[in-house]
Amino acid sequence: MKVLLLPLFQFPTGHSKVAKTIQDNIQSQYPDAEIKIVDFLSYCSDKLEKLVSGIYLKGFLGAPFLYRALYYTIMYKQHPFKLQPDLQVLSYYFERKMQKFLDEENPDLIFCTHSFPSGIISSLKQKGRYRNVTAVNVYTDFFINDIWGKRGIDFHFVPHPEAKEKLIKKHNIPDEQIFVTGIPVHSAYHLQVPLKKDNRIRHILVAGGNSGLVNCDFIDAMQKVPHIRFLILCGNNDELYSSLQALDSKQIEPIGYIEDPFEMNQLYNKADAILTKPGGVTISEALQKKLPILVHTSLPGQEEINLDYLLEKNLVLVINDKHIAEQLNNEEAILSLRKHIDSYLAKVNCPLDYAMFMSIKSTGRKTPETVHSIRAIPTLK
Repeated sequence: MKVLLLPLFQFPTGHSKVAKTIQDNIQSQYPDAEIKIVDFLSYCSDKLEKLVSGIYLKGFLGAPFLYRALYYTIMYKQHPFKLQPDLQVLSYYFERKMQKFLDEENPDLIFCTHSFPSGIISSLKQKGRYRNVTAVNVYTDFFINDIWGKRGIDFHFVPHPEAKEKLIKKHNIPDEQIFVTGIPVHSAYHLQVPLKKDNRIRHILVAGGNSGLVNCDFIDAMQKVPHIRFLILCGNNDELYSSLQALDSKQIEPIGYIEDPFEMNQLYNKADAILTKPGGVTISEALQKKLPILVHTSLPGQEEINLDYLLEKNLVLVINDKHIAEQLNNEEAILSLRKHIDSYLAKVNCPLDYAMFMSIKSTGRKTPETVHSIRAIPTLK
């Protein structure tokens, strides 16, 4: 069995993180499977990938309004920002590249963790090509944009029941093709969560240092709550790591890049809450760990849309520098977050293992004898 996993961009993103999670899941159950994670944009052209990723990285940090306008222009067919560009020539180019790619690889199964390759594969399958290849959308945000392919895609792993309802009602996708798995996170985060004695916050894990969340104003705000210790994930931001180390503060501990999910899980276990941006994968990891989620800022585009959903469901608390002390000491608000997180998780009722098993089964691996682990044949809750 040959499996392709298609995120976007070569630098680490939530899309690539989910692709790696699915790769690990398949390898643990089907060690004989051939699995490739491929950035399709780089396959088309390294120069194109660098150009687009540069616009992506510089845009949301340096020119948020322009990035927001560009995001809605590309990702939604109807929106106030819509400029209606003619993408027919580009569509033809990418479809030809995808055909060449799939003919070379000849996969049995494809998991799209970004909307871009999903839309191209959907278009090809609707034209009658690659119908023998099982294609799966794995959504990595709390919403579904218009670029994601719908028709021709065999299965959909969605973040919540509302997304499933949208696919059924708006796009006429059959119920049995949609699995409410939540945004997939590594199995390390499914390990037993230590029981918290109360709702007081003593340790906060801070994510987002790699993309500018931690600045001078934010550090000043942290010092207003001296009874709380902040564990700050700096990622690859060496400058931030050095500056925080130079503070020599017992209250603030900088942490470098962490790749191992089991090591990351230990940090989650130490924390009483997480302070982060509303990126789909990080939020989903925190939800799985049942951590109260605090949001200080969000990037334009997808994170803003994620935040709208999370606030609607009372899954996060937006904090600000001026009132950070009062907000972090509000045990009633923290308790409310925990209750809504429990409610959300109860509705994510399809184990990832089951959804994976059904997808793999559709390729012809139909019998348990071909499965190397009992985890591959779970039952629904």
